[in-house]
Amino acid sequence: MRTVWLFLLTVLFAFSAPILKPLSSIDIHGNAVDITIHGSDLYIATDSGLVERYNWEKGTLIETIQFDPIHDFMGDLMKPKVFGVDTNHDGTKLIIQVQEEDGERALYLYHQGKLTQLIDKTAHLPMREVRFVDDNHLLIATMDNTLMLFEIDTKKILYRHKLSLSVFSDFQLNEDHSKVASSCESGIVYITDVKSGKIVKTLEGGNKDNVFKVDFKNNHILACGQDRKAVVYDLKSQKMVLYPTSFLVYAGALNPTASLSAFGINEENDIGLYDNQTKKLTMVLKGAQSTLNNIIFIDDKRLISSSDDNHILIWRIP
Repeated sequence: MRTVWLFLLTVLFAFSAPILKPLSSIDIHGNAVDITIHGSDLYIATDSGLVERYNWEKGTLIETIQFDPIHDFMGDLMKPKVFGVDTNHDGTKLIIQVQEEDGERALYLYHQGKLTQLIDKTAHLPMREVRFVDDNHLLIATMDNTLMLFEIDTKKILYRHKLSLSVFSDFQLNEDHSKVASSCESGIVYITDVKSGKIVKTLEGGNKDNVFKVDFKNNHILACGQDRKAVVYDLKSQKMVLYPTSFLVYAGALNPTASLSAFGINEENDIGLYDNQTKKLTMVLKGAQSTLNNIIFIDDKRLISSSDDNHILIWRIP
């Protein structure tokens, strides 16, 4: 009954909260799959075999990384889907996860204009998420919910730890990359020590189904769920806040101080901006045309969002 009441309040606030339109937009070459930022550089992984780098402030294309076509199961040529992209701490290196033939995936390092393959399709590694830990180490999550620490120089996996029997969904490193929050289809969020791969904390009770996306900022974790809820866990107070929505929450993010949450709130692809102190919806961001897949806070006043289309939206909070 309490959940129903909270949902009704959310709907009521959605009609009364101020509406914000995008500050600007960037049309890319293909549909966005993954995005990451470093300073004014915005990197976009697409479903058309490209990683594009834009200056998000000016909306200008700076660089394109193109991957060769592959053969599909019928033998026809197709553009590979680029599943993920991440940058190291100073923006000099990229790690790129790309579709390969026969349902496999490959992993590339991009540095000084050169692509180096780190993991090829013969490894049969069902990678789902890959992020830099530091310049020489990557954290890899596989579809079967196994975390791996990979050393770039030696191309060796330093550890493998299976978190649970549930299918993996998403992970996010904290600011110093010492911990990672990962989610799965069970709704449980695992906090793992990156250096050892050991689980140090388990968060449950918020989401009851698959958690599509997580964020990890200032000792707070945002979990965006299939059960039409966004949940904010405070690791210090060990409390959580539930935000019911009217649709599956595919994307969300916390601002750097975790005082704000932004996540999809309805089937119209609107983004709700919530104050995590008052727990109130403060603004509705309208403009996304397709299902949201990524939201990133640049700072406390600016956000970037992507959807399952070729439009990247830049938002500025008054």
